[in-house]
Amino acid sequence: MKKIFSWFCVVLVLCFFWQVPQKAQAAEYPYLLEVNLTQNAVTVYRKDNKGNYTIPDRVFICSVGGTTPTGTFRTSDKYAWRPLFGDVYGQYATRITGHILFHSIPYLQMNDKGSLQYEEYGRLGTSVSMGCVRLTAADAKWIYDNCPKGTTVCMVRSDAPLPLIPQQPPHLDTTDIKRRGWDPTDPDPANPWHEVQQTPKLRLDDISVQSGKTFFDIQGLYQEGSYYLNAEDAKTVLGQIKKDIALPPILDGAEHTQGNIQIKYQKDMFDVEYIIQDQIPYYKLRDLAIMTQTNIKWNEDAQCIVLSTTEKKEKGWITKLILYIQGVSET
Repeated sequence: MKKIFSWFCVVLVLCFFWQVPQKAQAAEYPYLLEVNLTQNAVTVYRKDNKGNYTIPDRVFICSVGGTTPTGTFRTSDKYAWRPLFGDVYGQYATRITGHILFHSIPYLQMNDKGSLQYEEYGRLGTSVSMGCVRLTAADAKWIYDNCPKGTTVCMVRSDAPLPLIPQQPPHLDTTDIKRRGWDPTDPDPANPWHEVQQTPKLRLDDISVQSGKTFFDIQGLYQEGSYYLNAEDAKTVLGQIKKDIALPPILDGAEHTQGNIQIKYQKDMFDVEYIIQDQIPYYKLRDLAIMTQTNIKWNEDAQCIVLSTTEKKEKGWITKLILYIQGVSET
């Protein structure tokens, strides 16, 4: 009897020490990455209250290739710069499996951020890679910085709607000889595209918002294809689709008239771009949509922005509520 009791104690101790590293290991990986080879998109999932990766956090436009494998893998090595096939180089590379990496658009020279293969930048979203998963410099850096070694990557083929609408990469003007060698998203302070972004073209527009059969007007700040709302109007608009947000009406101590701020929403922190005009901060509508897990897209026929929320059912995602923002330009 004593022998059986001793073995029982040993089993309990082993179970304890096995569970501790398992829980620690689970805490190390805040995200799971799903690469959709059919739609050339990377969906980032974060954990729900049960610790399962079910909450879509963001979606990146990417480019895969004919030899990109399907399956489930864990990331390993990371490289600030990495040689690629074809005598080109990638920034912010993260190994998925074998020779398959997440990385930036290729560059012609190692460590030269001004040597971008700019023709390839415009092909993001199409299957043109040699097998790796190409991303903008900013998106590749986000994975490099936020997804530690051992992060799970699921490579799938699917025509099902993405859980979030991905933001299209900024346009790269290939006729601009001075700047075209740089990825517009590269956060490096030396990036000449930042000069363009620091002199925004701003205008205030009246916006008509339709919620069901109800219309109401607000004022939004428009800059180069994107809309920004002040704290009060953002709360009003997103409140129409049951999203309760709180944004600072004034940014005390802000050093720049344009930048990013961390906003807390449902216990998580999100980066939201802002622009200050007449001492009032305006927050980027698309960032607010991503933060609140709200789908956002441009309806060409109706010439309006469509915000919608979805819920997951057994047979997929279905639309719950829709909000139309009319009389505006494309975001």
